[in-house]
Amino acid sequence: MIALSLFAAAAVAAATPVVPGTPLAASLIGESCDARPRPDLKPVPGLPADIIINCADKPAGTIRFTTLSAQIPAGESGKFALTTAFNNSRTWTDAKQKLTCDPQTWLMEGTTLILIMPCRARVGGWPTLVMAKADGNVLTVAEVGPSSYPALRVALKLPPAPGGRVEQIAQIQSFWAQKIVLASAVDIDRERSLLRDARTATSLARYEEAEDLFRKALEIQTRLFGEDDATAADILIDLALAVSNQGRVDEAEALFRRAAPIMAQSVNPSDRARLSTYRGYEAANRGDFESALANAAAASSAWRTIATPPGGTGDTSAPTTTMLVAEGELAMTRNLEARMMLRAGNIDGAYVAAGEALLTLDRIEGEPRWWRSDVLVTLGSIVIAQKRVAAAEVYFSSALALRQQIFGEGVGTMRVRSALGKAYQQENLNTSAIVTYRQAFKIAKTLPREQNPFNNNDLIPFATAVTDFAKTLTDPKEKQGLYAEAFDAFQLIRSPLIDKTIDQTSARLAASDPAIALLIRELQESDRAASTARVRLAGQQSLPQAERSAVTEDQFSEAVKTFTAKSIELRKTIDVRFPDFAAVSAPKTLTLDALRARLGPTEAIVSFLIGRNRSFVQLVRREAIYIGQIPLGDAEMRLAVKGLRRSLEIQGGSVNDFDLAASNQLYNDLLSDVAEGLQGIDHLVIVPAGPLSSLPFSLLVTAPPKSDDYRAASWLVNRVTVSHTPSLAAFVALRSTRPAKVPDLALLAFANPVLGAPGHGGSAGKSITVANDTCRNSPVMPAELLLSLSSLPDTLQEVQTVARALGADPASSIHQGAEANETTFRGQDLARYRILYFATHGLLPGELKCQAEPGMVLTPPAKVATERAGDGLLEASEIASLSINADLVVLSACNTASGGGALGGESLSGLSEAFFRAGARNMLISHWQVPSGATTALMSGLFGSLATAGSSADALRISQLKLISEERTAHPFFWAAFVLMGDGSGSTSVAAPAQMAEVVK
Repeated sequence: MIALSLFAAAAVAAATPVVPGTPLAASLIGESCDARPRPDLKPVPGLPADIIINCADKPAGTIRFTTLSAQIPAGESGKFALTTAFNNSRTWTDAKQKLTCDPQTWLMEGTTLILIMPCRARVGGWPTLVMAKADGNVLTVAEVGPSSYPALRVALKLPPAPGGRVEQIAQIQSFWAQKIVLASAVDIDRERSLLRDARTATSLARYEEAEDLFRKALEIQTRLFGEDDATAADILIDLALAVSNQGRVDEAEALFRRAAPIMAQSVNPSDRARLSTYRGYEAANRGDFESALANAAAASSAWRTIATPPGGTGDTSAPTTTMLVAEGELAMTRNLEARMMLRAGNIDGAYVAAGEALLTLDRIEGEPRWWRSDVLVTLGSIVIAQKRVAAAEVYFSSALALRQQIFGEGVGTMRVRSALGKAYQQENLNTSAIVTYRQAFKIAKTLPREQNPFNNNDLIPFATAVTDFAKTLTDPKEKQGLYAEAFDAFQLIRSPLIDKTIDQTSARLAASDPAIALLIRELQESDRAASTARVRLAGQQSLPQAERSAVTEDQFSEAVKTFTAKSIELRKTIDVRFPDFAAVSAPKTLTLDALRARLGPTEAIVSFLIGRNRSFVQLVRREAIYIGQIPLGDAEMRLAVKGLRRSLEIQGGSVNDFDLAASNQLYNDLLSDVAEGLQGIDHLVIVPAGPLSSLPFSLLVTAPPKSDDYRAASWLVNRVTVSHTPSLAAFVALRSTRPAKVPDLALLAFANPVLGAPGHGGSAGKSITVANDTCRNSPVMPAELLLSLSSLPDTLQEVQTVARALGADPASSIHQGAEANETTFRGQDLARYRILYFATHGLLPGELKCQAEPGMVLTPPAKVATERAGDGLLEASEIASLSINADLVVLSACNTASGGGALGGESLSGLSEAFFRAGARNMLISHWQVPSGATTALMSGLFGSLATAGSSADALRISQLKLISEERTAHPFFWAAFVLMGDGSGSTSVAAPAQMAEVVK
C-alpha cells in the first residue's frame, strides 16, 4: 500500500495564545471557537506558548511562534524580510510537508503586514489558509481552515474583518485562484481521522476495516467537493485497493474505472503516478504479474520525473516537499517492480530495483518506517533465489525486528515469517520452511477472525513443503502427525463469502440487542485507538533525534497499553455475557479430532487448497488423514470445470455431448494422490472451493471410458454416495446438533412468484441476464429489479408433484403466484416443517445491480417496501437470522451455483451457511436449471426413496442411479444438477408417496 505519510492526515495539533478555552469569534459556518494551549510542547523561553484553535471542539488550526534574528521593517518595505523569515522558519518547513500552495499574497492591517499563503492539504484537499506576521522579534505563523478566519483574527489580535459574513467569505475567496469550499471543523477532523485510521488498518492488513473507513471518508469528500474531485479520486483508489486486497476483483476494477478519468484530467502528475502504482498492486493481487510489472515500471518512471530537480540530476538546490514525497513513492514502486521481476525470473533486475528502494528509504525522512521492512522482505526473497540463504536470513531478521518494534507481534510479523518460510521452500529446505511457518501460525491463531490472516496462495508453499517432506518419512505415525499439523494450518484460511454471511448475521444479532451493539462499538474503537497510537508512536520514533518528543512518545506508549488491555477485557465481557453472539461472530477453530469423531467408519470428507499454480487435496477419515498434490492451479481448474459445464448446456434445442474422458482426467487430477484414502468408503463428503464450487462431483468419472454410452460410464455416484458441505466447521456443527422437537408438518413450498411483469424487461420462460441501471440506495431491494427476472410457471407443477409424494395438502402447503411472497413466508411457523421447498430464482452477489449477498427471489410487494423483511428478496443474512427446523431445504430452478463465466458457485457456500445457521440440516440445490419433467422425475425418485433410504444423500443417489439407467435420462444434464449440501446423514421420514409421473420433457 502506497500513500502519503499517515501523519500528514492527522489533525493539526496546537494550543492557544492566552488562556485555556479563551473564546474567539464564531466560524463562518456558525461553529463556536476557542483557543487552548498546546498540551504536548513546553513553551520556548521568551516566546508565547504555541496554541491550537478549536471550533465545535475539533482542531481547526494552529498558531506557532518563532524568534526572529532581526525585527521586520513595518509596511511595504518589510515584505522581503518577512518572506525570507517565513520561508526559513521551521513552522513553514513542517507545513509544506502537508500542503500545496498558490503564490503568496498580502494583507495590510493598519501598519501590520500580513503574508497570506492560500494552500490545500495534500491529504483531503481541504483549503488551508497560512498567515504570517511579525511582532517585534517574534514571527507568528497561523494555519487554519478558511471557515475559521474570524476566530483566527481574534487569536492574532487583529481587528474584526470588515463587513458581514458575505463580505468576509468574498475576501477569503479572493486569496485563491479557484473557488474553494468552506468546510466545518467537524467534517475536516472526521475525514482526517477516517483516512488516518483507514491507512493504519491497511498497514495492519485489516482490509475490511480499511474499506469501511475509506467509504465513510469518501462520502464526506464527495458531499463537499463533488464526485469529480481529485481528492475523491485519490480516496477511491485507496478504497479500490482495500477491496482488491479482499479478493473482490470486479468491484475493485469498477472503482478504478471511476477514478481513472478524474485523475487523467488532474494537473498534478502525482495523481497519475499514484494511479499507476495502485493499478500495479491490484494486478498483482489478481495474479496478472505481467500487468503488475508494467504498471509498476510506469509508476516508477513517473515518480522519478517528479522527484528530479528542475535543473536535472546535477541540480544541488534543496529538494522540494513534492520531490521528497515522490522519492518515497518511487522507493515503493521500485519495490513492487522488484517483486514482479523476481516472479518473472529476472533476479538481477529485481536485486537492483530493491536495492535502490532501500537506499532511497535510508536517505529520506518522513515516510512510514514499515516501508523499509517491506523492502527488506523483498531483498530476502531475492537473495535466497540467488542461493544466498545466510544473507536472506539477515534481511528477513531485520524486517522482522523492525515490524516487531513498530507493531509488536501481529499480521506484519506473521507475514514476514511466512515470506521466509516460502523462501526456504523454494530452495527445497522443507524442514526450515515448516519450522518457520509454525511460528507464523502461532501468531495467526491469536488474531481476531476478521483479520483473515492467510489466503490460499500464502499456504501453498507450506503445503508443498509438507507433502515433499512427507515423502521422505517411513514412519506412518510421523507422517500422520505432519498431516495433522497441516490440517490445523489449513483452518486458518477462511472463505470471504462465508465470512461475509457470518459478519452480516453478527450485525443483525448486534442490532437486535443494544447492549451487544454498544460493546462491539467500544471494542472497535478501542482496537482502532490502540493501532493508531502504535503507528503514531512509530512516526515519532522515526523523526530525527532533535525533533523527537519524549513526552509524546510516552503518551502514545501508554495509549497502546491502555487500549490493548481494554480490548482484551471487552472481548472477555462479550464472551461471558453474550455467548451466542460470540459463537457466531468468533467461531472456535475446528480440530482434527472433532472432525474425525463425527465421521463414520466408511465415510471420508475431502477439502481443497487451490492456489495460483498448484493445488492440494485433503482427505480425512475416522482413522487417518491424507494430503495430496493437484497438478492444477486456479486458472487451469477453472478451464476444466468450464469445459465440463459446457457439456451441460442446451444448444439448438439439444444437450451437448458430455466429455467422459475430460471428466475422468479431472477426477484423476483431483483425487489420485489420495486414492489410498478412498478405499472402502461408501459416503464421500465434498467441501467445494473456488471453481470446484460449480461442479457436482457425482458426474466425475472414476475410470477411463470404454464407450460413449453414459449408462456404462464409471460415474463417481455409482461407487459412493456423494454429498457436499460448505465448510468443515459446518459439517461438524451439523453432526453435533439434532433438533429438540421433530417437525410435525411435511412441506412448505414457494413456487412461481410473480416476476417478468410487462414493462419491466421480464420474459416468461426465458432466463435473462439482468443489467438494470436502477441501484439500491437503501437496504431495501427495488421491486423493478426483481420484476426484471423471468417468470417460472413450470415450477408450480413441480411442487404439486412433490406435495403429492409427501402426502401434503397442496392447498395449505404450497404458496404460489402473488402469495409466494416474503411476508407470507415469514408468517409461517417455520420450525414445524420437515421440508422447505423454494422453486424460484436464486441470485448470486452482484447478479442484480448493487446486490451484495446471495439470496432467494419471491414475489415483490405491490407497494414500495420500507424494510428488507418484506422487499421480496430473502438474502443470506436474513435467512441466517430465522429459526427453522427442516431436515431438508430444496432450492430448485435456482441456477444458484452456476454464475456463468464467473463460476459463482462459491456463493452457494454463503447461502448454505446461512440456512444451516438458521437450523436446516440438509439442502438440495440445483447447479443449473433442468427441464421440469427431469426435475419431477428426479424428485419422484428422491422423495419416493426417503422412507427406506439411509439418508437424504442416499435417496438422491438412488434417484440419480435410476435416471442413469435409462437411456433418455442417462446424460448428466438430467440427473447431476442437484447436489445435497449438509452433513449427508440426516433422514427425512415421510408418508408413503403417491405414484408420480416420470416424464422427461
